[in-house]
Amino acid sequence: MKSQNLATGRLGETAATENLKQKGYEILERNFRNKFGEIDIIAKDKNTLVFVEVKTKIGDAFGLPEEMINKNKLSKIRRMATIYTKGYETLCRLDIIAIVINPKNKQITRLSHYQNVY
Repeated sequence: MKSQNLATGRLGETAATENLKQKGYEILERNFRNKFGEIDIIAKDKNTLVFVEVKTKIGDAFGLPEEMINKNKLSKIRRMATIYTKGYETLCRLDIIAIVINPKNKQITRLSHYQNVY
């Protein structure tokens, strides 16, 4: 089960990365880790540093991927972003990309990008 979740997560992160590139974002890092956890994608949108949380689900029978992100998770990403920027003042924001994959053919049926969520 865990390896299937990892594969699903990788598929979603790759799709999210490609979506951001198509929108003109510069991808700086994927899977940035520190003692608080992991940030899926760090990118640059013009002069803004963007920390992106990607949530991917197979099907939406048990809720949407957006519903899996709570205030604690967002606070954790914010702390990690502070460490990443080393406390320097810079324009930054937190985005969420929610992806739903069709359980039958493993194709992406929905990709939603929410900007500046926290």
